[in-house]
Amino acid sequence: MGFFKKLNVIFNKRLIYQDKTKRTIYNQEKVRFFSPSGYYLVVITARAKSEKQLGEYVTDDEDLTVKIDNKTFPKLKSKDLIDSPAAFSGGKLHNLAKTVYFLTFLHGKEHTITLLADKPTNTATFESLEIYRLQELTRKLKLSPHIQAEDGDRRPWITFVLDNLPLRSLKATITYSKRKHDSDDVKVKIDGKIQTSSLSGIKHFFWKFIGSHLSWEFPTKTRTKRFWPWVPQGLHYIEFDADRMPILHKIVINFGRKPSIPEQISPKQIPTVDNPKWTGDFRDDTEHMLLARAIFGEARSEVLSDNTRIAIGWSIRNRVDNPGWWGDSYHSVILEPKQYSTFRISDPNRPFVENPLRADNFIDKKAWQNCYKIAGQVIRGEVQDPTNGANHYYDESIARPKWLTQENFIIKLDTIFFHRL
Repeated sequence: MGFFKKLNVIFNKRLIYQDKTKRTIYNQEKVRFFSPSGYYLVVITARAKSEKQLGEYVTDDEDLTVKIDNKTFPKLKSKDLIDSPAAFSGGKLHNLAKTVYFLTFLHGKEHTITLLADKPTNTATFESLEIYRLQELTRKLKLSPHIQAEDGDRRPWITFVLDNLPLRSLKATITYSKRKHDSDDVKVKIDGKIQTSSLSGIKHFFWKFIGSHLSWEFPTKTRTKRFWPWVPQGLHYIEFDADRMPILHKIVINFGRKPSIPEQISPKQIPTVDNPKWTGDFRDDTEHMLLARAIFGEARSEVLSDNTRIAIGWSIRNRVDNPGWWGDSYHSVILEPKQYSTFRISDPNRPFVENPLRADNFIDKKAWQNCYKIAGQVIRGEVQDPTNGANHYYDESIARPKWLTQENFIIKLDTIFFHRL
């Protein structure tokens, strides 16, 4: 029997991102995705080595922590991230796979998952990532993971992270077997508290599913057990530790009531072309709106032609269409730090990006409407790219950037030089 995983979510859901490319995480990786506010199920499988597995002269284990937008998931009653049930610790895993399910509400439209390897090794092994957007979260969450543990000694196996949610009860269906030398066992912990087994001896007191108690006549059993933690809304961890190769078939998490949608700090008016003032977060903009802001901030000057504005819009789109460096959405490209000067807080154009109509005059209104029109044309491909693939540009009024070479130069339009790196 080997390791396998299949996820079925028994409620309205949509898979919006999937990555099954196994690789080493060096220092950190960021995964960006674009999706509206709502509840999300983020499923991450990874593994980490112990210091002994890394080599004779290594003095620390591999560790991997996860951050979703601005949320971290520390050990309860502590700020420690490395030893959290939501992390991947090489000292506990010894290079065996662990899967963590994050159930959380995300505000805004652009989201980032950060995978951070701990020093000094700065590495860990990524197995897979699946992101589901939940259309509705009802009183009960029903999952059918069908995850079988890799063959190994007692270690963390599966964790469910409930972010800002209550937990009334849970029900788990697990298959476990009696084996020669060492049988399947499963330990269950809720917020760090071990769910003990009153019917077991001292040896198995802390294990809920115990393979050695089965008979050789019927050495495999599938059993469902229910737990009643009754804990209020907050951060909660449901942990399953495995010995040998049990299988988690189903889990039902009962919140006790239908979770309410967390409210924003204040209601927001989504910007429109006639009322473009930002909400305080550019992630609330549509892609059309955000690209229009970028074109307006970078090229609203009357000395620049519409062809130059189209070229600036296309240079941004060329990054979106080739996301190897910058990301695969207009939000991730435009809002990447240190890329577009007009979005910097200290830039004199920034107030006009936040509110293109702040001057309340005819010239700015006409220029803004024109930039908004051009942004839509670029996104829809209704105008051709005059730069032939440029993804960088600069104005002749500033110092020559270090990345500029004659080889990557494409075209000059008005006062703007366009390059393709």
